[in-house]
Amino acid sequence: MRLGAFHAGIAALLLATPACEVIDRARNRGADADTVVATVTDPGALLLRMEAPGLLRPGEEGTIRASITNQGRTAVRGARLDLFVPGWVEPVAPAPGAREVTMATSEEEGIRLSYRLDDPPLGPGRTETVEQKIRIPPAVAKAEGQLWGRVVRARLTGPDGRAVTEVESEISTIGVPGSDSVPPGPADTAVAARRDRLGPVSLGMTSAALRQAAPRARDTTWVREGSPGRGVTVPLGQGGRAVAVLSGDTVSRIAVRDTVTRTRERLGVGSRLSELREAYGRACADVVEGETVVWFPTAPGIAFALDVRPPRDAQQVRQAPDRIPGSARVTHWWLTRGADRCPSR
Repeated sequence: MRLGAFHAGIAALLLATPACEVIDRARNRGADADTVVATVTDPGALLLRMEAPGLLRPGEEGTIRASITNQGRTAVRGARLDLFVPGWVEPVAPAPGAREVTMATSEEEGIRLSYRLDDPPLGPGRTETVEQKIRIPPAVAKAEGQLWGRVVRARLTGPDGRAVTEVESEISTIGVPGSDSVPPGPADTAVAARRDRLGPVSLGMTSAALRQAAPRARDTTWVREGSPGRGVTVPLGQGGRAVAVLSGDTVSRIAVRDTVTRTRERLGVGSRLSELREAYGRACADVVEGETVVWFPTAPGIAFALDVRPPRDAQQVRQAPDRIPGSARVTHWWLTRGADRCPSR
């Protein structure tokens, strides 16, 4: 779609795609943008890489870059790259003579931008790069300083129309004073969570049962503080997602990092500790995996990680959780089973 028709090209709802191959995610903490890499062996031993701007302020532009490298010995024909961005992001129309792009929208996927990769075919050792500029509207949130985030995904589709692999990152923006426009967020797209269940995923269910309940779930792996982890990324309503952390072959934790998915009290990523205290009462606290974490005896099964630097001596937060400032914000939260008593003081 050329420049003149770009903003008019809104198509029908997207069709669901099959589950993708295993995704290995790696974040480049030293860079301005996150880098996510996935490698597959069919077709053509393709490597998919994506870089997305981490934080864009209202009115700013940024660039999403996706590259596909053919590490195989044969040319790949008929492949397609899809970029999925939040609905409140404004894609910038391509310049004259730039790569053609088609656009479609849906409530679930947001905006899909599609690029053909077969002109010419992707030969052995060749890398094809797609760059898409995006703009954050000048007014995106009512509350000054309120953080909004959403997942950005790149999906590689093979000649047969099936998804080969998919990688993801997240872009965030921050509210400005006087804004009137509100992107999908906590107030109107909350996904209520039971204490042991979130969407189709429940604590204790097997990975096979989870994939049956959520056909679009995707395997994911990670390394945290030198220890490997394994789980399943599960799409939720309104663009939210959860990661079902596996212990053996069963779900032991359901983790949330997006700003859409909320507890049934409509709390989650971006909420202040003062709001948690107002909803749940007295907090317990500890240092877990290098993060300050709070939970509440009145809300068993839910724990919240905060953006507060943990003290060297964890006893400081264990003994005095009330000293954690109420302005601290939730960076991610999870559901799990186990005791919810405060640690010994």
